[in-house]
Formats: sequence, C-alpha cells, structure tokens
Amino acid sequence: MPPEHLSLFRAGQLRKRWHYVSFWSRELSFCAARASVGPLRQEYWAIWDRAAQQFREGSHLFKRCVVIEPNRLQVNDNDVAIDVTFQSCSSFEVYRPARRAYIWSHKDYCQQAHGTVRYGSTTRAVTGVVFVDINAGYHERHTQWRWAAGAGTDQHGRPVAFNAITGLFDTSVNSERTIWIEANAREIGPNTFADDLLTVGFAEGGTLHFKREALLENHDNFLVVRSDYFHWFGTFSGTLPGGIELHEAFGVFERHDAMW
Repeated sequence: MPPEHLSLFRAGQLRKRWHYVSFWSRELSFCAARASVGPLRQEYWAIWDRAAQQFREGSHLFKRCVVIEPNRLQVNDNDVAIDVTFQSCSSFEVYRPARRAYIWSHKDYCQQAHGTVRYGSTTRAVTGVVFVDINAGYHERHTQWRWAAGAGTDQHGRPVAFNAITGLFDTSVNSERTIWIEANAREIGPNTFADDLLTVGFAEGGTLHFKREALLENHDNFLVVRSDYFHWFGTFSGTLPGGIELHEAFGVFERHDAMW
C-alpha cells in the first residue's frame, strides 16, 4: 500500500496516481495537481480570482512546475507563482478492491492555509482552507466520477466542509463521503448528482446547489489513454445532512471520464 512502491501493472491494469491540492476562500480559489497514468505524467494548475474576476490556468506534460510537500504547495510557471503552507486538522484514508487489484486514497482537510498567489502583475496574500486528495492504485480501464467539495460557514457561524462523490470510493459504508463541522469529520450516506451537475442530493436529507464561475477543462487522447476532464470553481448554497444550512461556501465541482 502507498507510500510503498507500486508496480507499473497489477492484474492487467496500469498504475494511476495523482496528488491534488485545492484552496478555497471568498476572494480567491486555486488548484494544482501532479498526475500519472503508467509512464505518462502531467501537471496542471488553475487560479480563479473571484474578487478581480480573473482566471488563469496551465497544463504541462513534461515541464515540472508543481511541487507538493506534506504541508506546502508551490507552483512556478512563467508569470504565475503560488506558495501556500497549511497544517492538516482532519485526515482519513479509504481503500476499495478494483477487480483483482485495488484503489486507495488519502484525504486532508486543512482549516488554516496562508501564503501568496501571483499572476502577471497581481500579487495577493491569501488565507483560506485547503483540501488534499492523494490517490493511487489500479483503477478500472473505464473510470468515471462526479465529485463536489467545498468549505464555508453554516447558519450558526461554524466552519463546515463537505466531500460528495459517485464513481470512486462511493460504497454504502466506508466511503469518502464526509462532512466536517469545526474539523470534526463524519461519514455521510449516499449522494446523487443531477445530470446538469448543478445539484447534489443526499439520502440522509439535504440538497446542495452549485453556481459555476470558472472552468478548468482538459481533453487528452493518447490512443490507449483518453480523458475528458471538467473542473469548475464556484459557490455552494443549500443544506447538508443533519440540518446544516450553508451561510456561504466556496469550492469545486468535477466530472471526469477516463479510458486508461
């Protein structure tokens, strides 16, 4: 199991790995990731400056511009620089068999992240929350998922966060579906995504509504490996299980369809 070495193949499936970090605040959000499918490697990042209504993005197959450490993220790509530090306040791991192999993931929710973001002539000091997703294993040849995650405050002013998904680690129990109230994590029951990817419904009660603001979109075709990836930044409203009403919340909504 990670972080031990994983062979390139297992049970006829290629090894897949990614390390994704997303930062959310009222003024600005960003994400950055390093991903690999077998020997193919890719890095990408995106910045959504909500206050200035500016969006920047970058993706590279060979250039190394994203550095992710246990408590720090750095991006250096031409006129873009991100340097943010954070401390995890809630972590968990999930595991699921995948035919004769398996997939694994580690999640971190970090309430206090600080740093700077620069793009072009704009430099911003940022304070917000960070969500970390480390994923590895031997996913099925055709993998699809829908994912939504964000953080904000509820009707009582408490910091809250949520992670909803279908397609990966979405078993009825021992899933990655989670809500956090003041860094205290609780697994929640199944969720469903509307076809328009604008709402998430929860079996335990509650519905999230998403307002799209900026889109990071990638389409890759390497013949044996193909991927269609949509990653929106935006805001959430609505309710979470347990009667949690969102006062405000910022985060991401994602759809991925991969043949790998």
